[in-house]
Amino acid sequence: MIPLDKFKMGYFILYKNDGSLFGNAITKRQVLAGIAPDDAVYTHIEVSGGECHSINISPPISKLVDITKAHKGRYVRLVRFKGYNEDGKRYKVAYFSATLCNKGYDVGGILAFLFKWIKQSNRLYFCSEGALWALQMTFPEVLGIT
Repeated sequence: MIPLDKFKMGYFILYKNDGSLFGNAITKRQVLAGIAPDDAVYTHIEVSGGECHSINISPPISKLVDITKAHKGRYVRLVRFKGYNEDGKRYKVAYFSATLCNKGYDVGGILAFLFKWIKQSNRLYFCSEGALWALQMTFPEVLGIT
């Protein structure tokens, strides 16, 4: 168990596949996309709000959750963007993530990830899109796209 004081605002919480059919499909698709198998087993991401809180982008809508209740017993990896320093930018990432609360979940986007012939919405997010959007709002160059 990672002590809750390690969960800082703006850090990313990666959740390991719980063995569900959907999780297994995402893991398989990530491996096919070139992600290393040890990393592809992480099938859900949330932006930490600090300690026990995070923004959970999942069906039907995004919401603030207590990770000790919403994800009890799940294996997690806690990571941070290497560009974070003491200038407070991680707080902005958490802020932008929080603005996604109460938005609908991009079911079509997940299906488009799994099946390339499905068109994806550009107004909704699934978990990794929301986390990346929050990071890019603070660090526009994060993927080399400005």
